[in-house]
Amino acid sequence: MASSASRISRTRLSAGLVAAALGLAALTGCTPAGDQSEAAPSAAPEASAASPSPSASTPAAASGALDRGQLADLFSRIQFRPAQYDTIAAMLESIYPGLTVSDAACLAPFGAGWESAGDAVEWGTSNDRSMTAVVASAPDDATAEGLVAQAEDAIARCADGQELFAMQGAPVTTTVEPFDLAVTGADDVQGWRVTGDVGGSPFALVGATVRTGQNVLALVGWDPETSADYVPQATQLFVDRIAQGAG
Repeated sequence: MASSASRISRTRLSAGLVAAALGLAALTGCTPAGDQSEAAPSAAPEASAASPSPSASTPAAASGALDRGQLADLFSRIQFRPAQYDTIAAMLESIYPGLTVSDAACLAPFGAGWESAGDAVEWGTSNDRSMTAVVASAPDDATAEGLVAQAEDAIARCADGQELFAMQGAPVTTTVEPFDLAVTGADDVQGWRVTGDVGGSPFALVGATVRTGQNVLALVGWDPETSADYVPQATQLFVDRIAQGAG
């Protein structure tokens, strides 16, 4: 696995505004009236009784592209719901209602705009709605690498000034640190954790952008009681399933 720790270190003070603005609605326990599915009881992703750990049996990084049917099956097997929303933006709005941003590209770390990455792109929330995931199976490695670069660029370029994001007019303050994702079988792994408050309400998010050959995952968990455990577990499960499908 090629580690991206150096990139995380360079951007650890800048990821917060992107993540914080997106996490605010979750702090209030919002489930908007327009939500297209009912929340399921809180539960870890499949096989969560034991956290994934590196092993000799872990699949090597996969390079082949997956089709839309394979991606939908992958989501279902990991207890995520495919085909919930017509667009990625609609999914994010269902979790973080009321978010406004001056530049939509600033939401790239959440997979926003990845619909155009290729024919096979899937997105959905976990069954308990504590996480969102977007997987793009790009036509080639260069396109997949470009999605990772977009996320990096958004974190760096959208860091300065609270005027970039608004949540019901409340200012955002954050503290950001790298989140070490012990993911095996991937070509590129980035993780971050952000804590802070908006209008006096505390929040916490854990996020990951992971590339496995032509396949790129953007996964974010907002629930402070589960995200530190669930995001690494779900990330490893996605990587393993992608490797099985594309190997």
